Amino acid sequence: MDSQDASWKAVADAKRAAILTAIPEEWQLAHLPSPQEVPDVTGDFIQQYLTPQKIKITEADAVKITKNTSSGQWTAVEVTEAFCHRAALAHQMVG
Repeated sequence: MDSQDASWKAVADAKRAAILTAIPEEWQLAHLPSPQEVPDVTGDFIQQYLTPQKIKITEADAVKITKNTSSGQWTAVEVTEAFCHRAALAHQMVG
């Protein structure tokens, strides 16, 4: 490996580490499965890390989200946290 390859890999590793530190500890995955272990990380796999409420929110369409936040059934913070949590999980799996 030449110095240019080493430099590129060091930058990529540093960026991955910086992103991981920005994810709340309780959302960090202790074990990242290989693509051979889990070829599809959507659906049931990712849902094991989410509460039923977060699953309901993140699988709702825009109309339902608007209706439920407008009626006070869901708060904007609750919706934002649900989507951020799911995105943080997905990011770790593909990062």
